[in-house]
Amino acid sequence: MPVPTDPRSPQQRIADQLAAARRTLTQEGLSRSRRREIADRIKDLEEQDRRLTARFTLSYTTAEGPVTKAELPALRVERIGALVARGADRGEVWDIEVRDEAGGDVTCDFACFTD
Repeated sequence: MPVPTDPRSPQQRIADQLAAARRTLTQEGLSRSRRREIADRIKDLEEQDRRLTARFTLSYTTAEGPVTKAELPALRVERIGALVARGADRGEVWDIEVRDEAGGDVTCDFACFTD
């Protein structure tokens, strides 16, 4: 497996890509379709950036009672969520829910909770 050579953090890589895409979008002479492609790329990068910087609350219930893990980045939700989902498959965990910073239910936004 190749070793990553880019020393930048994922957040910095996305920030750099966003800046480059925004600079490209301001260039003159771009076709309408190219502008649309760049705008779509910017939207995707902004969503990736949001997922890297946003914090989520994961809650679920076990036989011992409710469990709440707050202020988790998306990557931690995916890691812990995979374990929680396996527990749910065994019938040991239920009432799984992930909420974003605004309190909205985003459980299905995480791959570990989708079938």
